[in-house]
Amino acid sequence: MICLNGNFIESDNAINRALLFGDGFFESMRIHKSEILLEEFHLQRIKSSCELLQLKCTETFLQELKSNIHQALSANNLNKLARVRVNIYRGGGGLYASTSDEINYLITANELVDFYQFSEQGLSINIYNEQVKAAGKYSCIKSLSSQLYVMASIYAQQNNLDEVIILNHQQNCIEGNTSNLFSISNNTIYTSPVSDGCVDGVFRNFLISLLQKNNFNLKIQSISQQDLLHADEIFFCNAVRGIRWVNNLGNKTYTNQITKTIFNLMIQEF
Repeated sequence: MICLNGNFIESDNAINRALLFGDGFFESMRIHKSEILLEEFHLQRIKSSCELLQLKCTETFLQELKSNIHQALSANNLNKLARVRVNIYRGGGGLYASTSDEINYLITANELVDFYQFSEQGLSINIYNEQVKAAGKYSCIKSLSSQLYVMASIYAQQNNLDEVIILNHQQNCIEGNTSNLFSISNNTIYTSPVSDGCVDGVFRNFLISLLQKNNFNLKIQSISQQDLLHADEIFFCNAVRGIRWVNNLGNKTYTNQITKTIFNLMIQEF
């Protein structure tokens, strides 16, 4: 028996490796007309994240997961617009070393009210300086161990900011607290390499492919704080929210012409 919020329950009903060690990752998806947008990008990232964490991910598992996502949508009467989150974590007992590499998963689904929109009001952002993110083998996954992003989001909320920029150990700007980061300077679009420590975002990869296909001048390279302060435009992206442009970083203001062009190209893909 264990005590959970003052209630004594059987331990098997509450304890797993996701809770004890953050031993896993999550995937957030947007559902449109009962379909998973960018489905192949999502499935590929699930597969690669499992490989990194040495979890057994088979094609049978992926098909089962897809089927259960659609069943979860149906059970919640979410057949048009929704956000799905899948938590994938290691099964088994043990302490840090598990007794199993089997996959356990949890699917949740929530309603969304509209499709991707380009807001006329840009984001107000700033740099998050209280903790940096170390770049390494596992920094690309959307880890269940997300304390840095939680604290950065609390900081943003306390300072009336829409997003904050996460720095890596070299003080480079790698991503936002909820999204991947792009900047635009002199008609060239920049985004950080995964080797700098950013999450290997589904929407980031989709946009990279879209920009290359449409012959934009794109560079995947480190972005310094000075680079952002001298940029013409900044935008964030993720699979649920799409593209969101930045109005100001501190006292510096930005435009959105190229970002809006990219947004319109993106909408045509769906």
